[in-house]
Amino acid sequence: MNRLLSVKEVAALLQTSRVQVRRMIQNGELAALKVGREYRIPLAALEAFVQQSLE
Repeated sequence: MNRLLSVKEVAALLQTSRVQVRRMIQNGELAALKVGREYRIPLAALEAFVQQSLE
């Protein structure tokens, strides 16, 4: 099973704010699952986002 990261963890890894991570999710730039009221980002989705940004 793929590891799920919180918005806070992703923000720390990308060195940005939690608000920015939520915007990226809402804009479809970053894939995420909604679990209850919170988002969880699969590690593979974060890796794909970073890879795509580097190309």
